[in-house]
Amino acid sequence: MATADPALEEVQIGWKTVDASLLFDRYIAQPYWPERNLLINVAKQLHPKWNDTKKEQGINAALEKLGKTREEYNRALVRAERAFYTVNDKNPDQGDGEIIIPARQFLSFVNHASMKAPKAIPKIPEKGLTFRGIRFAGVEGFTTGKTKADAEIFSRFVKLEESNQRTLSESPYISDFTARATLRVSEAVISASNLRKLIEWGGSMLGIGAARPQGFGGFTVTNWDVR
Repeated sequence: MATADPALEEVQIGWKTVDASLLFDRYIAQPYWPERNLLINVAKQLHPKWNDTKKEQGINAALEKLGKTREEYNRALVRAERAFYTVNDKNPDQGDGEIIIPARQFLSFVNHASMKAPKAIPKIPEKGLTFRGIRFAGVEGFTTGKTKADAEIFSRFVKLEESNQRTLSESPYISDFTARATLRVSEAVISASNLRKLIEWGGSMLGIGAARPQGFGGFTVTNWDVR
């Protein structure tokens, strides 16, 4: 049996291509990397009152139990600190390439907007349909034209869950940029025009990324070229 041509199939089921541009004020990514999980699992094996020698011994013991090497641990210390999702890195461990807003973060935002938008705003009725009905052409996300060298620091005190104590938290952010992507939108899921309405509402009322209650992640749609 002949295999269907994916491009022909997209035409038959009504896919549109959208060149989208979103103008952001400020954006914090705050990714949670797998390397962070390794560091947490090691830290659980250490006592806060241990001296440096005892702590080093504890790290080695924890790594042996987890099946990890000291080299992998040292690399995780660096990689866990990457503040943004990036592409075209010269040094992937440093995340020094172009910052992007990744597809999964954008699609999660679309799902959130569909859950929260008022009745007058078009929505995608089921979460799974978002990931099936919106695809990215080329880079899997919105490019920003920014790198970590452009980042500034947002500092604030946050309350610890287990007490009333507050601790200083600092997050790198980028500001005043246009994020661009080429989307493929299945009009069997949502029309390109209705998706724009949903995204415009979400950009003004919800935002993307971390620290949204503090005013980060909001955007306006500056271009939506459907073809």
